[in-house]
Amino acid sequence: MISTKAGIAACVLAGLAISSADGAITFYTDRPSFELALGSVITDGYDDAFYGPGFKVLSDAVMSGAFGETDYQSTGFGNLNIVDSSGRYCAGCNGSFLLSFGTTSLGTASGVYGVGMDILGNSSSLPYTAFITYGDSTTENVALPVGGSFFAVTASQSIASIHMGLADAGTTTSGSFQIDNLTIGDAIPGPGAWALLGTAGLVSRRRRRM
Repeated sequence: MISTKAGIAACVLAGLAISSADGAITFYTDRPSFELALGSVITDGYDDAFYGPGFKVLSDAVMSGAFGETDYQSTGFGNLNIVDSSGRYCAGCNGSFLLSFGTTSLGTASGVYGVGMDILGNSSSLPYTAFITYGDSTTENVALPVGGSFFAVTASQSIASIHMGLADAGTTTSGSFQIDNLTIGDAIPGPGAWALLGTAGLVSRRRRRM
C-alpha cells in the first residue's frame, strides 16, 4: 500500500511542489517558492570565510562547528567531509551523510521548519534518497532525481534531520552526490505573532548568506 507521504515523494520526482493532506508538510523543487514560505533564512554557501580556501577534508566536528547551523555526520566513510575549492559539500563525494538541525539558531531542539539545498550531482548508478526524520519522530523516504536539482521541505512539526544515502538511512560509499547552498528557515509568523512584534523594524525578514 502506498502511503500519502510516499505519494508526495513520487510527485517531487515529477517536478511538482505539493503539500500533504493536512498541509503540514510541503516539498519544493524551486528555491524561490521555498524561500517565500519562510520567515528568516540562513544559507551556507560553503565558502572560504568559514571553511578556508581550496580543497578541504574535515572531520564531523570541524564541519559542524565551522558555520555552526547544522550538525554533520558522514555515515558511509567515517569522519570524511569534503568542501571543495568551488564551494561544494560532499562526504567523500561518494558517501552517505546525516544533516541534523537540533542546534540551529532558527529552530528548536526538535529541528527547524524548512530545509532546502541545491543538489549538484546525483549519480544514475546509485541515486540517493533523502530519509527525513521529523520533530514528532515520524520518518519518510524521498527518492531524489538523478543529476542536478533543487530539493526542499517545510514541516510544521519541524525537520529534525535528513540522511542522504540509501532508503531508511542506509549507508553507502558508492554513487556520487554533492550539495551546495544549504538553506534553513523558520516559519512566517501568523497574524497574532506579528501584532506582538509591532512595527519597530521587526517585520523585515532576516537573511544571512555566506
